[in-house]
Amino acid sequence: MNRIVLGGAQLGLPYGILNGGETLSREEVACILDLAAEKGIDCVDTAIAYGESESLLGELSRQRFDFITKLPPIPVDATQVTDWVQTQIEASLSRLKVNALHGLLLHNPSDLSGRHGRELYESICQLKEDRVIGKFGISIYEPDELENLINSFVIDIVQAPLNIFDRRILSVSELLKKFNIELHVRSVFLQGVLIAPPHERPKRFHTWSNLFTKFDSWVESTGLSPISCCLGFALQQPVVKKLVIGSTSADSLRQIVTSIPNGEISFPGDLESTDPQLIDPRVWSRS
Repeated sequence: MNRIVLGGAQLGLPYGILNGGETLSREEVACILDLAAEKGIDCVDTAIAYGESESLLGELSRQRFDFITKLPPIPVDATQVTDWVQTQIEASLSRLKVNALHGLLLHNPSDLSGRHGRELYESICQLKEDRVIGKFGISIYEPDELENLINSFVIDIVQAPLNIFDRRILSVSELLKKFNIELHVRSVFLQGVLIAPPHERPKRFHTWSNLFTKFDSWVESTGLSPISCCLGFALQQPVVKKLVIGSTSADSLRQIVTSIPNGEISFPGDLESTDPQLIDPRVWSRS
């Protein structure tokens, strides 16, 4: 289970297109963390911007997990970026009740290319030197975001979406290997849309009904569940180091960890899409 990282967004926010606006209770978060620890999951991915996620994790994790968190975008009125970074990290450590982070990612990688980019990077390098953080990385949506950064900064982790529809990050597999960068992938279930029963998929996805029909037919042909097929696709990619998987209950997490397929699965090539209206959750709320 060491390739699974527990996603922290659902622990502090009403996250995802299938979420009805509900935030998890403290008791449910505790149950999720207990089960994660029981199943051998030892790392949680969270962010300063994920509502109460860091505070709940600090209260309930009981030193059972390593943490990866994310810095928000630099404020437009920031002048002393080093001080801002230090303040943000000290607050995260306090909320998480730890002395160091396994990793620190940037929620807005373009900050490295902005006017404060060099100071931002140097402050993060100092945190690494001081062993306050173990690894530095960026959270991206598409491979193009790497182009101007990978040759200018030492990046340890790239987190990006990957699922049976969205395979864009695989186009830079060799580049990631060349620079010895870990790939952590999210959106393996496309925010749950891929594993939802067909009649429960939001109407906005009816535009791609032919693609979903192919997906459903393929899943049926494997004799496996949609969860197993989605997990298998991501886990069978050699470049993938970690899968960031969120859960809204202990039961759903149990279903996920028991659905990891044992053998190889053959994947159809005609399920891939580059349509942002389908694969990029950032635009879903605008359509």
